[in-house]
Amino acid sequence: MYISIPFCPSRCSYCSFVSQSIEKAQKLIEPYFELLCKEIEYTAEIAKECKLQLESVYIGGGTPTTLNAEQLEKLINTVNENFDMTTCREFTVEAGRPDTIDKEKLTAILKGGADRISINPQTLNDKVLEVIGRKHNSEQTLKAYQLAREVGFRHINMDLIAGLPTDTVESFRDTLDKICELSPESVTVHTLAMKRSSRLTQEGNSLDTDKEVPAAKMLRYCEEKLICEGYHPYYLYRQTRMEGNLENVGWSKDGYDGVYNVFVMDETHTILGCGAGAVSKLKKPNSEELSRIFNYKYPYEYINGFEEMLRRKEQVKEFYDELAEYLSEICV
Repeated sequence: MYISIPFCPSRCSYCSFVSQSIEKAQKLIEPYFELLCKEIEYTAEIAKECKLQLESVYIGGGTPTTLNAEQLEKLINTVNENFDMTTCREFTVEAGRPDTIDKEKLTAILKGGADRISINPQTLNDKVLEVIGRKHNSEQTLKAYQLAREVGFRHINMDLIAGLPTDTVESFRDTLDKICELSPESVTVHTLAMKRSSRLTQEGNSLDTDKEVPAAKMLRYCEEKLICEGYHPYYLYRQTRMEGNLENVGWSKDGYDGVYNVFVMDETHTILGCGAGAVSKLKKPNSEELSRIFNYKYPYEYINGFEEMLRRKEQVKEFYDELAEYLSEICV
C-alpha cells in the first residue's frame, strides 16, 4: 500500500513530483489529510472484500513529516485500525527532510508500528544543499539521524543523489564516507534525473549523457565503498533523462532489503494507492498484465473530486471479481 503526502517545506530544483511547498499549500493540508484518512478506510473495506493480504505500507510524498505529530499518529492509526497488520512485513515512513523531524513526530511514527524510516540528506555539502533549494544543512541531517536512533529506530534508510549541480566527485565521496560512519541499515543512491517539469530543466540546464560524467565516478566509488562496508545491492532501476544514462541503486545490509521497493520494481504485487498522485496497480497472477487506477494528481483536485476518487476505487472490486471468474474457469 502506498500513501501520498504531497507537501514539502520547499521544492527542490530537481523535483518533478506533484508536491506542493508548505507556504503555497498550507490551507490545503488539513482538508486533504481528513479526506486521505477516509480514502484509507474505504480502501481497507475493498481490500477485505477482495481478500487481499497486506504485505507492506509505504507513506511517501512529498515529505510525510510535514504533518504534525498528531496527524502522523492519526494517519498511522487509521492504517492499523482498518487493515490486518499481522501479515505486514514492512512499514515505511519517509522522513526525508531533516528540518521536518523532531522527537515528537519520530515517537508517534515508531509507536504506531512503522519500523523503517528514510532520512534523506541527498548531500552533506551545505553549498550544494543551498543550490538545490533544500532548507536544511548537513548538521541538521546528522542530528536528525542521531535523534531517530535515540528514539529507537532500527532500520534507517538514507538517500543520496549523484550528479547534483555544483557537487564534485571529491565532495560526493566525503558525503558517502560520512554516511558510512553513521552506518544506516540501507542507502539508496540515485543519479540526478533532469525531468522536464523540474526547475533545473526549466531554467535551461541540459542533460549530460556522456558515459564519463562525474556522476559515473561517484557511482563507481559507491560500489567500492559500500561493498567494503558490508552493503549489497538489492534493487536497481533507471529513469528517463538521467545523467550519463546511469541508474539508481538500493544498497542494504543483510536482512534490511526494502520490501516495498522490490515489489514496486518487479511488479509482482498489487499496490493500492491512496492520496494525490497515487496510482493503484492491480496485478493479475501468473501474467504480465497490470491494470492501473489513477488518483487526481494535485491536492486541490483530490479535495474537489474526492467522491470521484472513491468511485474509481470500485474498479479494484471489478478487477478481482473478473479475476475470480477467470480462475474458476481455468481450474475447471
